[in-house]
Amino acid sequence: MADNTLATLGANSPVAVKSISSLYILKALLAFAVVTQHCPLGIVPWLHIPGLEVNLFFAITGYFLYSEDREKVFKRIGKSIKKVIPIILVLQLVYYCLAPFPLPSVFSSYMIYFRWIFIGFVHFETGPLWYMNALLYGLLFFWGYLKLFKGRYVPLLMGLSVLWTVWTLVRFFLLHEPMDSVFNFNFLTRAVPFLAMGYWIRYREAQLLRYNWLVCYLLLLVASGLEFAFSGVATNGGASFSFINPILLPFALFMLFLKYKELGSGTPIEVIGARYSAMIYYVHYAIKLLWVGLNDSHPMLRSLYERGGALFVFFISLLIAVAIERGELLAKRLCKRS
Repeated sequence: MADNTLATLGANSPVAVKSISSLYILKALLAFAVVTQHCPLGIVPWLHIPGLEVNLFFAITGYFLYSEDREKVFKRIGKSIKKVIPIILVLQLVYYCLAPFPLPSVFSSYMIYFRWIFIGFVHFETGPLWYMNALLYGLLFFWGYLKLFKGRYVPLLMGLSVLWTVWTLVRFFLLHEPMDSVFNFNFLTRAVPFLAMGYWIRYREAQLLRYNWLVCYLLLLVASGLEFAFSGVATNGGASFSFINPILLPFALFMLFLKYKELGSGTPIEVIGARYSAMIYYVHYAIKLLWVGLNDSHPMLRSLYERGGALFVFFISLLIAVAIERGELLAKRLCKRS
């Protein structure tokens, strides 16, 4: 399953458009950012680009789904759905073998059904799968929305991203409860708004590129920082939140990359983003689980993991992605010969 099989992570999408090097660079950075969120990077713990979130994978997918011909859009969404489903099934099996967990009784709580509806069959130790399930549900929702409203009112969907900020406030101030992942990592608050964002950006690209997105990004970055600071003070450090950070900051960052389309053209980073970023996302958490499982009996491995686990896991995942791609190519050649 190399990247060219999947439009889901913004990989080579089914859209016949000119290659955009900067978006492949963005994909490579996103893949690395995801690994750093799941694994320690002790040597440079401050490494983070504001707005660089896994949600931008959804935006890249939405960007390549767009066409002036809505029937083509529906066909592209259909192709993406057909590719996502077998990948989800394979990953579910792999991660369940690596981190088995007891299946809950269907009668134990209504939250089981709620979780299945919103985030699918996902367990804490199957971290990457929330994205795949959110993508599948998001594509289905987006298809239905475009059908129902005949391609109109797409920007309204971007407002759904604010839901997780609003719900954070409700749970903190009214319910006095921490944020539950089911309300955060789901298709309504993540996949749908960012699919819509990418789709709408492609539709309005010529007009949007007239703006100075570097200045916009920096201004939003400052405003977001002030929001977090003031909210932290207002809640005595109990909660920090921002209405800018969920989608406006990623929007500006996406446009900044889109404005310089030749950025990174011909570099190894572009190759990683174009061909291997999806597979890195699929396998990195499995590498993490295997490594952490060996830490207790191998102190040196523990030390390496704590000092730069993200770097090691990223490059091991990259090597696996390259090996899988080479294996696929070899299998195709053997099939042709036979």
